[in-house]
Amino acid sequence: MSKFWATFSLTYMNKIKSRAFIIMTVIISLLIIGGANANKIIDMFNGGPDKIGIVSENQQVYQMVKSQSAKIEDKGTKFQHVSEKQAIKDVKNEKLDKAYIIKTKGKQVEGEIVSKDSVSDETKQKLESILTPIQTQAIAKSVNLSPKDLQALQQQSKVTAKVVGKDAKQLSEQDKVANIIILYAGIMLMFFIILNYANQVAMEVATEKISRVIEMVITSISPVKHLLAKILAIILVAFTQVLIFVVVGAISIYLSDLRDIVKKFNVKFTDVTMHLLIVGVICFIIGIISYTILGTILGSLATRIEDMNQALMPMTAVSFIAFYIALLNLNTPETMLTKIASFIPLLSPFVLFLRASTPELQLWEIIVSVLLSLIVMILLLWIAVRSYRDSVLTFEKGFFKGLKRAFKK
Repeated sequence: MSKFWATFSLTYMNKIKSRAFIIMTVIISLLIIGGANANKIIDMFNGGPDKIGIVSENQQVYQMVKSQSAKIEDKGTKFQHVSEKQAIKDVKNEKLDKAYIIKTKGKQVEGEIVSKDSVSDETKQKLESILTPIQTQAIAKSVNLSPKDLQALQQQSKVTAKVVGKDAKQLSEQDKVANIIILYAGIMLMFFIILNYANQVAMEVATEKISRVIEMVITSISPVKHLLAKILAIILVAFTQVLIFVVVGAISIYLSDLRDIVKKFNVKFTDVTMHLLIVGVICFIIGIISYTILGTILGSLATRIEDMNQALMPMTAVSFIAFYIALLNLNTPETMLTKIASFIPLLSPFVLFLRASTPELQLWEIIVSVLLSLIVMILLLWIAVRSYRDSVLTFEKGFFKGLKRAFKK
């Protein structure tokens, strides 16, 4: 066992200290930090928070527009009460990002947005949502409608939803959005890590074999122990990198404005969200182990470095299929395709994670899917050990010939 742990520690430390690992970890960490502080970075290039001018002859209307705008605009947005002529001049000189020109015509309240750039529909809708209540109040006042009657008139009809069935649960829109964000980030990270390290172990095994370095290695340690130590070390390297990303992400969220955004949209961690995170961790572990072992099999059967891309094509194709099934069904996780794919090993790490975002996923489905993946994992490990042991010193050309030789007694 001492040789096994020596090989394991050597492989692990070499990978951790490698330039590729350090550069990739730093780049992804910087992207995570940048994503968490995207609003601050944008403000730096935009000259800070927005400056909005409000034109209105009615002081009360100005105060109402300002207070409502402050609620829907980005934090730190500054407002100025200016004349129409001054507003147009300041927008041209870029002293103001945009200006709202509010005019009252009888009972109607109209607004015009002055900007140096094109005005988006979202910006128009924001101003409409601010002016409509002001106009409604003006109309109500002109017909002597009491505030109580106005409130009753504006009150929307109450509509509730009820989900029936065993263990049925209802998710709010905020919860669905939170789950989709976790899913998208998790699927992208899983795909990137799995494919990266599966390709690494395949290339490393093939390089050792083709360069004949393995001939010297197996004089001191058995091929099986060498292979298992290498697989375990690379899997641990993958987990180490993911742990770094998680820690960086957690610190970035804690120190950025994302916490305020989450509170603003009333996003909470529900039982389904915790269920999603737990299943996601299980799926990641299964995925990285399964694909790393599969990469080892394909790498041990290769006879030339030039043939590695072709040898890895089956694994790449399967991972892309799983990735796109999960990605294209983010909004419809309970289709027949996703239900079937969640039980198919090598596809299930991505698709089961997707289905965990809904309350419909049952515990027995998770257990069955995980058991099937474990069975295939054990089978892949047996094939990997057998193919590596029987082909490590063989340089006969032909992928299928190597695979056939591995199964011979």
